[in-house]
Amino acid sequence: MIQFDLERLTLNDYRQMRNHYQVNASLTLLTFMMHQIDWRVECEDKRIADELTYQLEDVWTRLIRGVSQAYWAGYSPMVVEYENNVRRRRVEVDKIKDLIPEDSRVHWKEVEGYAPPGRMRSKHYLFDGIDQVGENHPIPVENSLWYPLLMENGNYYGRKVLKPSFPAYFFSILLHLFANRYFERFGEPLPIGRAPFDDEVEIAGEVMNGREAMEQVLMALRNRSVVVLPSDREQTTKEYEYQLEYLESQMRGADFERYMNRLDEEISLGMFTPVLLFRTADVGSYNLGVNHMQVWMWMLNALAGDLKEYLERYLLNRLKAINFSPNAPRAYWNYRKMGKEHVETIRAVVTELMRDGSIGVKDLEQLGQYIGLDLKEIQQVTEGDEPQRDERVGRPERPGAVRPRTERGRSITAARGVVDEIVERIDKQFKKAQRSGALTAKEFSPSLGYRRKFEEALIQDGVDSKYAHEQTEYIYAMVELWMKDTLGVPEAWKSSDFAAALKAVLIGELDGIKV
Repeated sequence: MIQFDLERLTLNDYRQMRNHYQVNASLTLLTFMMHQIDWRVECEDKRIADELTYQLEDVWTRLIRGVSQAYWAGYSPMVVEYENNVRRRRVEVDKIKDLIPEDSRVHWKEVEGYAPPGRMRSKHYLFDGIDQVGENHPIPVENSLWYPLLMENGNYYGRKVLKPSFPAYFFSILLHLFANRYFERFGEPLPIGRAPFDDEVEIAGEVMNGREAMEQVLMALRNRSVVVLPSDREQTTKEYEYQLEYLESQMRGADFERYMNRLDEEISLGMFTPVLLFRTADVGSYNLGVNHMQVWMWMLNALAGDLKEYLERYLLNRLKAINFSPNAPRAYWNYRKMGKEHVETIRAVVTELMRDGSIGVKDLEQLGQYIGLDLKEIQQVTEGDEPQRDERVGRPERPGAVRPRTERGRSITAARGVVDEIVERIDKQFKKAQRSGALTAKEFSPSLGYRRKFEEALIQDGVDSKYAHEQTEYIYAMVELWMKDTLGVPEAWKSSDFAAALKAVLIGELDGIKV
């Protein structure tokens, strides 16, 4: 009878709680930490992992912004919009829109369950999209991303993290109102004056009784004037006949502060936010604060593990099935466990490996972002090993044109196999045009073909997927320009000579790729 019925709280109540300073601090910190968690996409097929990483990085901020609604509402309804990227020949996630939780409900699909022969089949309900207020049709399943926080017993509306903190939040609001009224009332205490009513006193040439004289004295005191009282004493008690006192409270402001701090602690603990994340300990122990932080990091790891299932099943593997194949290897979203011990252990291992020369730094740009400096690799060039640059006027600029000296001679076997197929294809077209007499730069427009296969071969040889696409577009543009210039004098070419020259050009362009 004396407890709150927390089951009667609505989403509007939880939305109002977000305006409380302590609730806002805990929620915002939780969202920021989840946003900067380190993660990676893993798959047996490196192409799939690179593609999904590229797409997820592009929408990560909007995704976490939408997921963070579940931390106060219990669930987060989101809409996933796709677009066809013609240039990359991929279906990409264009936007992730977070819907208002109060206006979104699960759209259920009714199916029949199993029953023994002669028994009536039971009804079961499956998730079938999102019903939104004001819309006549539900949002389809393939465009829905519904994240329930710590779902229990199949409840798609999750757990409300703010629910245990509501009593402390309620009394915190009331206490702040009462404390302000108290400070206003007793910040300037009420003066109390005592005087003999029957005495007559002359003040400024005017004769008045003691009560009126004391009223003037009290008004002068409130107006910050000088107060002078008679020094007469009673004969029996030996106390002054005229006295001034203040009506003060026995409670001090520190009592209110202690109670409000206690309510703030209850709100933080209700949201599983350790107390020492926002303040110092009474005993001044650094290790105690570190332990509080460590426990909170473990909680964040648990929340990331809860999110993992939904990202893999309803986003990553859905994209994998669209862009590659439903039967392709499964993709996994893995995150780095947060915590002080993990960071120190990894730092010690990496430091020893770098000192031993077993490993080195590959991505200087990413390292520079971590330490706040702009790092640039210094190229050491020796005689006979000049960096290869494309200086030809009117030609496309090669992406990453300077190739590191240490990687010269790296084998690109799969792409060389595709080069042989391209040369064979062009040779057939060349012979056909030669027989028909259409071998001129205007009439003969050979098609290289195998563009997608060439790009996939570069990825198979170890080239990053995005870089492989840029290199493919560059090489094809260069070869097409070369053929256009070369066919200006077609009578000077024989079929075998043209095929050999084309192969030499393609191999030369391959040698300039940074693996």
